[in-house]
Amino acid sequence: MSTLLLRAGLLLTYVVISVAGMAMIKGAPSLVSSKWMVGVGLYVVGFVIWLGMILRIMPLSQAFPIAAGSLVVGTQVAGWLVLKERLTLPHLAGAVLIMAGVALISLTATPTPTGDLHYVED
Repeated sequence: MSTLLLRAGLLLTYVVISVAGMAMIKGAPSLVSSKWMVGVGLYVVGFVIWLGMILRIMPLSQAFPIAAGSLVVGTQVAGWLVLKERLTLPHLAGAVLIMAGVALISLTATPTPTGDLHYVED
């Protein structure tokens, strides 16, 4: 598997697990419910993926903006779908701008023959 696919897969896994954990925590009836405990467990697994895997194979200056932007958009979608929160036009516009920024950050890195990513110089 290429390094780029591995990085993308880890980031996607991290975002999905973390967003699922946050949605479960938010939707739990109390701090002692099984839903809350599973949500915390998922969130901890996401944190371990972030610290133990993603930060070991990606530059922080690339990993953090991509992960943070994806988490913002993911939590808005989860809030709307799972928690029935209102999603307004400003929310949607903000999500589009965030994803455009994530795309720009992702496109500024190019793989080398060894699979490492290096930033394109201006």
